[in-house]
Amino acid sequence: MGILEEPKREQHSIARRTVVKAAAWSVPVVALAVSTPLAAASVPEPQPAPGGGLSVWQGGTSVQTWTVTQPNRVQVNTGQNVGFNAFNGDTGESVPAGTYRSGLITVTVQWGAGNGVPSPASYRLDERALNGWSRIGAAPAAGTSGSAQYTYSGVLNGSENLVPLPVVWLLPSAGGPLEPTYVNTSLSSEFLSEKTSGSRVP
Repeated sequence: MGILEEPKREQHSIARRTVVKAAAWSVPVVALAVSTPLAAASVPEPQPAPGGGLSVWQGGTSVQTWTVTQPNRVQVNTGQNVGFNAFNGDTGESVPAGTYRSGLITVTVQWGAGNGVPSPASYRLDERALNGWSRIGAAPAAGTSGSAQYTYSGVLNGSENLVPLPVVWLLPSAGGPLEPTYVNTSLSSEFLSEKTSGSRVP
């Protein structure tokens, strides 16, 4: 009788170890599912960039003229990045990156009369690299004046959050040398003041 009982005891022991292993393996899965939503809820949402001079553009627009290579052209925003810095009003120190948001950013490129150019020549727009920006409306037709506007969903404060600006060329409509015009660029956003610059061509 003792010989017959021994195999039964061994089989019972194996079954118990199998159940214990399965229960131990399932515990971390349940704990992970519970802790993930709590961690996500603790991350604060970036706030609108503060006013009163506590937020400033970092980087900006540029206008360059090229007359030694073909085609002769006006390059707008080549190699330019943009973002903003925010500061603590009490200490004057920069606040941590990602604390504030700019809201929708708009960059506008215009050409035509201005800055001593009463009768501008005709130019046409050539979009070289939009770099994630979206044009508002149709591209302007070639002419003695024109304007193109581009938007970007926005950036967070801090130098690590800079984005490249849209790069466009202005080409003389008739080809050949650059003729007089005035190019003006501006940056604006929902929560930052406007920044403008201009250049007479050639």
